Amino acid sequence: MDGFDTHDKASWSKAMLHTFCDICITAIERCMRPNTHFDKAGWKFVVQSFKDQTGLSLSKSQLKNKWDEIKKDWRAWKKLITETGVGWSSELGTISATDEWWQSKIQVKLLICNSLIIFFCHVVLFIHLLAFLITSSCHCTGNERSKEV
Repeated sequence: MDGFDTHDKASWSKAMLHTFCDICITAIERCMRPNTHFDKAGWKFVVQSFKDQTGLSLSKSQLKNKWDEIKKDWRAWKKLITETGVGWSSELGTISATDEWWQSKIQVKLLICNSLIIFFCHVVLFIHLLAFLITSSCHCTGNERSKEV
């Protein structure tokens, strides 16, 4: 599969992550996510579209792992910005907080801070994806699903 075994952990670039999120949005628009997960046709679409757009053959398992990872990052981000004195700077794409707040987070969670750039990249993309989901008027039933796969 173009250098990837189904058990290998894929190395994700920012461009790959953007492509993945765009594909997921398209699958959702086509009603391939009837509940909380993509259905069989949805995953087939995501896997094939990802291969077509990136040239990389990642498995459903690898793509689902990435989905779960960015969802976990989004939950952590959501928890962080609900703390007192913390906000989100849309202009900068970063958490807005006092130096004291950052110092306490760095001391407590040094490992998270080492991965902060990747973490925020995931969060920003997932926020855009969730914003689409929240504002989307796509309320699908099985009969409305797009036939394109």
